[in-house]
Amino acid sequence: MRLVILAFALLPALTIAESATLSKYKTPEGWRTECLGRSQFDMPATAVWQLQVPYGDTVDYAATDPWANRSLDYGTDPGNGIYKFVRIRVSAETTREAYEHASRVELPNETKAKIRVMEARIEARKARYDAEGGDKEQYIQDLLALDEENKNYREMIAEITIVQSVIDFFEDEGRPTEELEEELAGYEKQIAALPTDERYEKERAFELGIPDAAGAWHPDRMVAVLWRNNRIFHFEFGPKNGEYDSSIEAIEPAARDLLARFRPREAFEIPQEPGVCLPFGFIADEGTENYYAGFSWHVKSTPYVLNSLTLSNSATDAIELLPMLTKRLMGNPFPAALVATNIGPRRIDIGSSRGTLTGRSLQAIDPEGDRLSSHAQYNLNAGAAAGKYTPTLLYKLQTYANDQPPPPIEQAEADLLKFMKSFRPLPGMQALYEAAESQQ
Repeated sequence: MRLVILAFALLPALTIAESATLSKYKTPEGWRTECLGRSQFDMPATAVWQLQVPYGDTVDYAATDPWANRSLDYGTDPGNGIYKFVRIRVSAETTREAYEHASRVELPNETKAKIRVMEARIEARKARYDAEGGDKEQYIQDLLALDEENKNYREMIAEITIVQSVIDFFEDEGRPTEELEEELAGYEKQIAALPTDERYEKERAFELGIPDAAGAWHPDRMVAVLWRNNRIFHFEFGPKNGEYDSSIEAIEPAARDLLARFRPREAFEIPQEPGVCLPFGFIADEGTENYYAGFSWHVKSTPYVLNSLTLSNSATDAIELLPMLTKRLMGNPFPAALVATNIGPRRIDIGSSRGTLTGRSLQAIDPEGDRLSSHAQYNLNAGAAAGKYTPTLLYKLQTYANDQPPPPIEQAEADLLKFMKSFRPLPGMQALYEAAESQQ
């Protein structure tokens, strides 16, 4: 609680002093303009977004690092008025087969429903024993029997796929398939006898009315999967936790409207109208919908230097600044092994406004010679609370130990300052802000 109070005490120092107009700015040499949320900014031309839906080309750390964000939350649920109507993820460039696999995963699946029933039987037997007790030996025998039954059915499901593939091959070769078809029918009959669960009875697939798209309604969410420009765009409508309390009648029209306003875009393509960017995508709107964009990237030549950026136009999301504000206040956990050097806090330019920079450098001490290692690992943080025309912004640069030394911290800090200086609204948003200022 003390840290939360401290964060809010420091927030006024982070608030951006802003205006609707832009000062003159020139993109640094070797950098290009990208966009995220309702902002545009410059970054190295060799930047690689950390994307993984359902497969990706990320290095290992990105999957577990809490800063390796990969989603955009957007809009307000028309049924209950709750912020974050949809969560959108995007894949790295992938194959059509990967898109078809992602679609199959989301569409209602009778076989998966039957497997869930078998798994539920095991869990129910465990719960009954935990609640009522009883003969432990009989309990173990029951679990073994249920587990064996589950295993047998899973093997049958796998055999159905294998046998069907062999039948198709034999037919192409002109070889007889009667025995294989009889074996397949036996497996299918046994699987057909299994019941499905309640969840499956409430699921349904539906047509979105647009090409290369699949839609599914589940008890807790609605999902759309789009195939655009060799990428998978995954839209999940509904809460992030708990039961969905909106009706399909309220959600489906709003979801279809949003999907109609979405379009793919090329890397470094800057939309001219109001809306919200995500990597390789854009949602056109009137410039007022809430959003929370969090994505990460690395520069191609330095894959173990992770850049993570969070942008939101919701003032309440400013509490996300808490880790950045408090990290530098924590002591060195290993003073005998590390030399820790704090950076900041100090004021920096964020576009035509002001924000704050903090960070820390860690350099290992050689236990044999009491010398410092040849290079340091470090993190740099920059941020500002939301203003009238600017989002809450939280940026972190984090190095990861490996055989390749990171760039000198002085270079990283200089690049960070260039990156922060480049922030400005999307062209369509800037036009809206200038129009609003002229009417005051």
